[in-house]
Amino acid sequence: MLEGTSQRRTASPFDLDDDATYRAWRMGKLARRARCADDLIVDVGDPQTLTAGEREALLQRCATSNMAVYRSERGVHDKDTARAIGRQLGLVRLDANWLADEDGISSITVGDSASDRGNFIPYTNRPLKWHTDGYYHPQQQRIRAMLLHCVRPAASGGVNALLDHELAYIALRDASPRWVQPLMADDAMTRPAREDEAGTARPAQSGPVFSID
Repeated sequence: MLEGTSQRRTASPFDLDDDATYRAWRMGKLARRARCADDLIVDVGDPQTLTAGEREALLQRCATSNMAVYRSERGVHDKDTARAIGRQLGLVRLDANWLADEDGISSITVGDSASDRGNFIPYTNRPLKWHTDGYYHPQQQRIRAMLLHCVRPAASGGVNALLDHELAYIALRDASPRWVQPLMADDAMTRPAREDEAGTARPAQSGPVFSID
């Protein structure tokens, strides 16, 4: 007698062959989505010591909209606050990119035009177009969460437009699942290598546009 193990497919809204699960997830996602920016805001008393209710409110917004905005009347201009907020939400491993400060935190300020920072748009006063951060690493080092802590408002401008990637997925899948499938391939897009005077500072890196964690 031959014995085998039958493998049962796990239902997933990101399985392009599982329309029923997708439709159920889509209905819930659209029903719970933020209707305006204010829906994402959570007022906190002391960012370094969140209450259980404040932390739960932040996590709930991340679960439904993939983002949350914390706001506090308490003036906190030190990096310890950003680090404490992240730690309370489970962000404990920093990606010390090559332009980060020595402590691994990136200070997004206007840099000297003669420095490395001054050559990259995030460190200038020029507008930054639509982009996605965290795509410069191989799969095992992928960045899956980010925190942006605003110390002071910009003198002018400084407006952010943010997009929930799951809403982009819904829009594309509703239009045609065939549009989604190639974007899930491991070689869907390739970020070009970054070269400097010494040669290749970072090799080209390929990866999907939509990936399942």
